[in-house]
Amino acid sequence: MSKKMVKALSILLVAALMLGIAATPVLASVTIPWDNITISSNTSSSTATAASNISGTIIGVVQVIGVAVAVIMLIVLAIKYISAAPNDKAEIKKHAVVYVVGAVVLFAASGILEIIKNFANQVKA
Repeated sequence: MSKKMVKALSILLVAALMLGIAATPVLASVTIPWDNITISSNTSSSTATAASNISGTIIGVVQVIGVAVAVIMLIVLAIKYISAAPNDKAEIKKHAVVYVVGAVVLFAASGILEIIKNFANQVKA
């Protein structure tokens, strides 16, 4: 086998291993937040509760998507770094710095949104 074939096979095996680790089944009970939304025209508190549930759902979806994108980018960057020539590793390290800054901004933004949502829920109550 050629070196390229071995390298490609090893990258595929590592990717399959990472996918197998990430895709473990979880046996848990899940309640869907939007099942409990009741909208009534009589009171404003139920409307506020519905808005709170919807905003919580949106924040949760954004956080999950952000974490998934960050993990996928990390895996791709790691594979590039491992398979790169010594001359190219400096360029990949520059991309890694940009990745880390972007991940910190992403997680900070979702954390700040969560803090604002919790503050708004406490003010409402």
